[in-house]
Amino acid sequence: MPVKIIDDFANVKQQLEILNYVNNNNLLYSFDNTSIRNKKFMTSSTIDYPQIVHEIIRDDEVYNNVLFSYFYTLLFKHKLSNNFIHRIKINTTFPYPKNNENNYGPIHTDISNTNVDVTSIIYYVNNSDGNTLFFDDKLNVTKKVSPRQGRAVIFSNKIKHAACCPTYSIYRQVVNMVLYK
Repeated sequence: MPVKIIDDFANVKQQLEILNYVNNNNLLYSFDNTSIRNKKFMTSSTIDYPQIVHEIIRDDEVYNNVLFSYFYTLLFKHKLSNNFIHRIKINTTFPYPKNNENNYGPIHTDISNTNVDVTSIIYYVNNSDGNTLFFDDKLNVTKKVSPRQGRAVIFSNKIKHAACCPTYSIYRQVVNMVLYK
């Protein structure tokens, strides 16, 4: 499965509803200090910056019914609802003092050591800078995707990827969905 970009993953009304819900409700976020997942995927451009996370669903336990409903509807619309949902969560990053436009976060796959067919989806909640980068097995960048509100990127979990934290935007917010058959 190649990296597939869908610019209208959510229609304008859905985009605004998601953005408003995420930004105007007091969602419970936790600090994610597990960003360096695998030291063998490190390069000289990798930085370990902090992010905060809001869990929506993990392994059949729903933590936020409203957001789960939004994203399940979108999965259904794009014929992805026949998959099992491993996880849906919001990742939020902010400008980081040691960051520059050539840096990126930890290179990773969303689930390691799996023999099942896993699909990852990144949905961009807001317009920002801070690209998502995709890598080949030699850790060369093969694709860059810019965050645009309503855009989603769908790809095989086997493709290594990394997020760049924003340099100019106040924050970068994505919803990470991990599905399996």
